[in-house]
Amino acid sequence: MGIISVEHSFNLYWLGRYSERIYTTLCTFFNYYDKTLDKDKKCYKVFLKKLDVEDKYGDYESFIRGYLYNDGVEAPDVFSVDSAFGMAYDNALVIRDVIGSESLAYVHLAVDAFHYSRDAKNLRLALMPAIDYLLAFWGSIDDRLASGEAGTIIKCGKLIERLDLYFRFSYNYKQIYAEYEKLCHVLSHVKKGNPFYYNTERLSVLVEVIGMKGRYKERLDEVLDCLGRLFEEQSA
Repeated sequence: MGIISVEHSFNLYWLGRYSERIYTTLCTFFNYYDKTLDKDKKCYKVFLKKLDVEDKYGDYESFIRGYLYNDGVEAPDVFSVDSAFGMAYDNALVIRDVIGSESLAYVHLAVDAFHYSRDAKNLRLALMPAIDYLLAFWGSIDDRLASGEAGTIIKCGKLIERLDLYFRFSYNYKQIYAEYEKLCHVLSHVKKGNPFYYNTERLSVLVEVIGMKGRYKERLDEVLDCLGRLFEEQSA
């Protein structure tokens, strides 16, 4: 594959981030959803706090409709699933020649499956096809962009988003470390001249926090800021 333009590199990076945001937030959402169904109707507030999202919903039922589908929300949150789906598809559409029609089709199918779930009685079951299509999308990406500049960029976006969410939701340290190792491996393949580069100072902060193991929560704000600016667009 040829040289990736700055514009397309931006689309690749954010396609990686938004598609991963959907997948990980949905998987984590169901942990809180189950607790809410069992007994704690205010458990969703903890979920929103982890994402640093204001509770504009007021109750559990409104949260389900608003967070997932942006129903009844005047100003949708960037962490809402509907918003992330929209941004993922927009970015995928722009770079369909880079990622391939099959990968774009899987994103489209995931979006459709998500919207079909809107009025389902069994929400978990209804959303499984959307999650499956996202996994198929990543399988298609791995097959088409297994190596090369485009594959490096989109995987950096995916892993940075995954680490961001794993830190926010206090995932097990072993899980965080496994994703950190993957990110370091992908970053090692960023070639000179790539429209994006990784900031070594911010990478060193991530290394320090990872070294703290279970105490990483002590520097949570710092590491989230570091991840947000770890992989940056080259200045003109």
